[in-house]
Amino acid sequence: MASLFPQDADLRVLPMLGDAGAGNLALLLEDPHADIAFVSTDALAEASVREKDLADKLELVARLAPQEVHILARADIGSVSDLSGRRVNIGPAGSASAATAASLFKALGLKVEPVSLDAPAAIEQLKQGAISAAMIVGGKPSALVSAIPVNAGIRLLPIPFGVSLEATYLPTRLESEDYPNLIRAGGEVATIATGMVLLAARSKTDPGSQQRVDRFVAAVFPRFAELQAQGRHPKWREVNLAASLPGFKRTRAAEGWLAARPMAASAGQAPALPEGLMSKEQQEALFTRFIEWQRGKER
Repeated sequence: MASLFPQDADLRVLPMLGDAGAGNLALLLEDPHADIAFVSTDALAEASVREKDLADKLELVARLAPQEVHILARADIGSVSDLSGRRVNIGPAGSASAATAASLFKALGLKVEPVSLDAPAAIEQLKQGAISAAMIVGGKPSALVSAIPVNAGIRLLPIPFGVSLEATYLPTRLESEDYPNLIRAGGEVATIATGMVLLAARSKTDPGSQQRVDRFVAAVFPRFAELQAQGRHPKWREVNLAASLPGFKRTRAAEGWLAARPMAASAGQAPALPEGLMSKEQQEALFTRFIEWQRGKER
């Protein structure tokens, strides 16, 4: 996104190292220097269970593309169920991947021995046989997964989609075009996906925070199609800026920008976006199960 800001812009974006999980939420809510944060829907759902008023503290900037779950395993591991009792890297504590792992393994009824390494270190441990598997959550194709050599003795485990996963995840697949180093030509590996959202805090003590969020939207939204051009990560082409997150209000700048689009067909209808993007109906379906799950937890 940094490339969308003109060099002479009066807004400078300073990236902060985060985890898209509990750590990012904490930074957004507590750190006066953090105005916007990427947060996975797994982490958001988990936090919403603990904090019933979380939706009153946060606003939606944009809903991003689904993030695929990659379970990398040693060649001798035949299925996800074989990971029971084994050492599995789930990512640093509080990270998006750790939240996904906890939710996924609970839904599958599996108890693993969790390891909390970052993804590059976990892949090295996997190559050495020190751990049995590692989970990486990210939009396909993941650069880390793509970089694994063909002869590394590592495979992608399929995650069978069933009733236990319906409330939280979406079924999808990884194909040979995504990872020719790990999937034979014409083959595919079943997996699941979780969501990712860009959020802002509604009640920052810094009075300038709201203005910075407004300027961020003003700089990014009009030029967002540039991120969807050839040569960019294909996940950008799955994003619809008009997609909402039920239960969460949109920032005033994002709401105003969408309302002002001349492409809007009628009052109350989301503006159309360029061809090649997922339809509003498709995007809404991505989060339907997440919202149903969240509401069920709040009862």
